[in-house]
Amino acid sequence: MRIYLRDKDAAYREQKLAALIKETAPIPLTHYIGELEGHHFAITEFMPGISLRDFLLGDVPHDLRAIMTEVGMILSKITAYEFSKSDFLNKDLEVVPYESSDVIKFAQDCLNNRTVVSVLSPEMIDEIKKAIKQYAYLFSTDDEKHLVHGDFDPANILVDKINDSWVVTGILDWEFAFSGSYLWDVANMLRYAHKMPPEFQNSFIDALQRNAIKLPPDWRTTAHLLNLSSLLDLLKRSDPQRHPSRCADIHELIDHILSELNNMQKIDRVEIKPYDANWPNIFEAEAALIKKALADNCVAIHHVGSTSVPGLAAKPKIDIIAVVRNLVFDKSQLEAIGYKYKGGFNIPLRRSFTIRTADRNINLHVFEENDPEIELNILFRDHLRETPSARDEYALLKYKLIAEESSHEKNNSIYRGYTLGKHDFIQNILKKSGFNKRRFVLCTHHSEWTVAKHFRDTYFFGPNGIEDPYTWTFNHEEHAHLVLYQVTEIVAYAHIQFWPDQRAAIRIIATDENKRNQNSASVFLTLIEKWLRSLGIKSIHAESRQSSLRFYLKNGYTEMPFNDPENHESDPNDVPVGKVL
Repeated sequence: MRIYLRDKDAAYREQKLAALIKETAPIPLTHYIGELEGHHFAITEFMPGISLRDFLLGDVPHDLRAIMTEVGMILSKITAYEFSKSDFLNKDLEVVPYESSDVIKFAQDCLNNRTVVSVLSPEMIDEIKKAIKQYAYLFSTDDEKHLVHGDFDPANILVDKINDSWVVTGILDWEFAFSGSYLWDVANMLRYAHKMPPEFQNSFIDALQRNAIKLPPDWRTTAHLLNLSSLLDLLKRSDPQRHPSRCADIHELIDHILSELNNMQKIDRVEIKPYDANWPNIFEAEAALIKKALADNCVAIHHVGSTSVPGLAAKPKIDIIAVVRNLVFDKSQLEAIGYKYKGGFNIPLRRSFTIRTADRNINLHVFEENDPEIELNILFRDHLRETPSARDEYALLKYKLIAEESSHEKNNSIYRGYTLGKHDFIQNILKKSGFNKRRFVLCTHHSEWTVAKHFRDTYFFGPNGIEDPYTWTFNHEEHAHLVLYQVTEIVAYAHIQFWPDQRAAIRIIATDENKRNQNSASVFLTLIEKWLRSLGIKSIHAESRQSSLRFYLKNGYTEMPFNDPENHESDPNDVPVGKVL
């Protein structure tokens, strides 16, 4: 039984919607509607299961990709129903105008509400106003008249275990359904996507697109704006005294949305310029500053990247490699001359710094002496310097990638797509240049992720007849996935998990079975150990009380099952870094 406190017509609306789409979506039928003490109530069909929200917050093993694929498929079926026009629905599913149907005006009015003003800072309110004004053209239009659930999120989706698989058994709570843009439902579902594994959003969106839902190029921005509007409405109807947690959650979500919109604005468009003869002079001046800042720790400084190749068109950003005796050094030495530390990106044993001013646009890459990345960059540079045809081919590739990116969706992957798009060309040049070293990187390119999945399936999950249940770790801050290159061929893969108290666990390390006589596993472990030590890791977890780590160096692989790190607070088998073997 459900009691309707806000909208007496909602029971009839849900009853008719269930009859309309029951054959294509798991929605409970309403068997009886009555009235008691001024409120309508309904007797509805029982749907087995638990809410997807509670399920995701629990610890039951599941295939998130499969569940979210099904959720996306169901939403695509719901949006297939269209009405004669867009607006709200009455008890007979007739579209009727509503005074607050103008989303932009509604959001702007919310910003004048007393509660909203009391919870959000004046600066945040100003940011919201600017965002609404800037992106007003992306709000849904009257041309969109799909059936919209109106509250399509994990709290209103039921899942149940049937034949050993978790499936969607019910879509509940249709009282807010209306006719309009399906992006409202997409936005609701993805409101907390930034706190979920990547499969949550990726599988959901992939399913929509595979089922004929054509998302507009700027759908992510529109989803942020729609969520912003919904959150302002919810905040307006909240009492900070009675609902402090809710208000704090709304504040956090709005802050995240504004940050995302701000990031979209700050995306640097890749700009290629003809070769500038002054670039070497800029390098020389900067190299002198860097050498002085690093003092005795500095071994050498090299001008690399496209600006180091005469005649090559390039981004007007000077790439510099500083070779040091010890990679563990005081970063303030470089910060004192204007640099900002940026981490290592995809190269574990690199320290990256950048500076961007009107007269200094520099990427500084710091490596310890004898690091193979140094030779790699120099050989690539020298090959382009000595081979005009390769230099010109590289320039054409850059222009082509930029042209492709400019016609694609504007999102945070623009620069990333440009960078990764050069991967194959660079790999081919390295083969020709005579580079023959081993190097390891964090997985970023699609080819590296493909190999990572191959190693996991071939040596661990496949032989046990199960599908990899841990792909959610591919984009999780507590997990790192690395591959070892022999020249340009990937010969090994490793999965590392970071735990509290400066500890790490080697989950998987595997070597290609055809390369196991080349000592790759030992080399890989040595590099991983050095990297973890540079991060301040004090111990590597090698064995748990519940299950042993299988460590077969001569066979080239090892694997450890996933256990809760909290179960090993004082595990005597934690091995200090330097004694992992």
